[in-house]
Amino acid sequence: MKKVDLALHVPSFSLKKRKRIPQSFSYPSVTLVIILFVWELCGRLNLIDPFMFSWPSKIFAKAQDFFATGEVFKHLAVSGMEVGFGFAMALIGIPIGLMMGYWKKLELTFDPFVTALYTTPMIALTPLFVLWFGLETLSKVMMVFALSIFPILINTMAGVKMTDISLIKAARSYGASERQMFKEVIFPSAIPFIITGIRLAIGRALIAVVVAEMLAGNIGIGFAIRHASELFHTAEYLAYVVVLMVLSVLLTELLKKFEKKLAPWRDR
Repeated sequence: MKKVDLALHVPSFSLKKRKRIPQSFSYPSVTLVIILFVWELCGRLNLIDPFMFSWPSKIFAKAQDFFATGEVFKHLAVSGMEVGFGFAMALIGIPIGLMMGYWKKLELTFDPFVTALYTTPMIALTPLFVLWFGLETLSKVMMVFALSIFPILINTMAGVKMTDISLIKAARSYGASERQMFKEVIFPSAIPFIITGIRLAIGRALIAVVVAEMLAGNIGIGFAIRHASELFHTAEYLAYVVVLMVLSVLLTELLKKFEKKLAPWRDR
């Protein structure tokens, strides 16, 4: 009986690498479509009171209106500047976290104060920030800084502590200086934790700027949300909220891309 070479009977299409849509894109897209469909259906069936809430088509129409007039860009420019300056200042949490995570005495000295400030409801202190820094841009910048620095700092500390001790011992055995230790061992090990801290800080920064502008602002996304809510323009109010949500997602995705460039070994 002749042996059959099974390899010859494998269909040709199985030998080719088929292109597929990434699951990271397809899964959330399908979920979003289902949510929007059900939400829109509830609105069209009058199951949603338009005074109390709204639905996707009305929100999208309002978003088209203020994008067409350019009003949203005026608010985004101001809020973006405030978030940018405050967040840039908050990045000082990276070197502070590296030092506190590496030197035990420094951690013992300052960790209780960091914990106390992190758990303090900073939003409740907004009137105090306005009193200290005025009604203009500086008070919003400082609010963003105050809410953003601690997730970065605490996650950086955790990243340093999670560094493999065998790598530290190996670097020391080869005579690595403190500078080389930080550059070649500590910092690369802490990168995923730093990126996580920055991702958490992005959300807190947006919360800070919106709350500060709602309470003490005459321009910006927070002011626009407050103004629309005071007039009971629910669809417009939610349209601005959706703009913030989309912006937050875009910033997070850009950060993920940056992490892949900075730490390619983490791409799994």
